[in-house]
Amino acid sequence: MRLRMEHIFVNIGEKKILKDIHMDIENGEFVSILGASGCGKTTLLKCIAGLIQSDDGKVFLGEKLMNDVEVQNRGTVIVFQDIRLFPHMNVEKNISFPMDLQKLDKKEQKREVKRLLKAVELEGFEKRKVHQMSGGQQQRVAIARALAMEPEALLFDEPTSALDPEMVGEVLAVMQELA
Repeated sequence: MRLRMEHIFVNIGEKKILKDIHMDIENGEFVSILGASGCGKTTLLKCIAGLIQSDDGKVFLGEKLMNDVEVQNRGTVIVFQDIRLFPHMNVEKNISFPMDLQKLDKKEQKREVKRLLKAVELEGFEKRKVHQMSGGQQQRVAIARALAMEPEALLFDEPTSALDPEMVGEVLAVMQELA
């Protein structure tokens, strides 16, 4: 689904974070935003996802204006660099958490978890504790959980920053396959 931003401005206090941002991303496109630390990359993603409101401008997903749409109804998910998995849950429970919120049938949840684990190349890891996994594996679990929410747009905030070079390749390969 096409993502479009027009004239986005975000200020935090007196500081101008985003100034007149325009962006047009087509469905299936893989876009990287590069910049120095503190330049507004994460703020831009949070604005798209609705975690912060822009001071001015419009965000569209498809033809729908998203500015006043609540976060949970936007159809966007951010996978953050710090992964944010639930440490007390195994892989299956981490991935099925959004399905529980949607009250999806338990048998359907199991089928969907298996499908998502296959998509991120972690078949057979359902009962594994997340602390027993490498950083790259944990990031792939986070991606599977994000996909469980069936987003229209999947946003990544520095998903490989804390990974060693081998794990970076694994995570990027999964992201490219999903795109």
